[in-house]
Amino acid sequence: MKLLNSLLNLIYPNVCEVCGRSLVEGEEVMCLHCLADVPLTNAHREEFNVIHKRLASTMPIERAAGYFYYFRSDPYTHLIHRAKYSGRPKLARQLARRFSRQLMSEGFFDGIDCVVPVPMHWIKHIRRGYNQSEYICRGVADVAGMPVENILEATRPHRTQTALSGLRRSQNLHDVYRVGRGAPDLTGKHVLLVDDVVTTGATLLACRKAIYDVCPDTVVSVLVLGVTRLS
Repeated sequence: MKLLNSLLNLIYPNVCEVCGRSLVEGEEVMCLHCLADVPLTNAHREEFNVIHKRLASTMPIERAAGYFYYFRSDPYTHLIHRAKYSGRPKLARQLARRFSRQLMSEGFFDGIDCVVPVPMHWIKHIRRGYNQSEYICRGVADVAGMPVENILEATRPHRTQTALSGLRRSQNLHDVYRVGRGAPDLTGKHVLLVDDVVTTGATLLACRKAIYDVCPDTVVSVLVLGVTRLS
């Protein structure tokens, strides 16, 4: 097997997704040099952090974690772009595993019952072929051992959020998400809502509302890979 892997690496060399250097044994996704320079948020170490502030509403968010800051011109941003748009969802799973190992050691997952991906409308899912948020959930589950529950569904297609203002994002997502009919009972449960990037928080809030409308006492925490910096 080692010989086969060596031959494959000669044909398709493993390289750092950030700088392009060849990876050595023990390195995954990023070389140690780039790994040391990841613009970490460390938001989960603050009781009321940058993600909480964007999700502030009448529906509380228990814990919030974001792996790294998301700058449009930053090479680390390409990690999420490749996972989302270039047919490489496994990259999102690998990043989630790496982030989850840190969170696991700091007790972030304690008491959480399941991991829930932000859903994608079935038409968009067919076009893309996958939901990157599901792969992030799988990465979390690989480390934390919690089940992935697809309890949410998108009821209609909606415009991409990328170029919209905060208000337009909220309007764009009005009543898009709901808890599916076959979802398990959420009474007294603590769920971890997962997405790739948080900007204004409109998507996560819309999903939080869908859960709140069905079961107001469900505790919700959130995890994302990227946290944008708002000017």
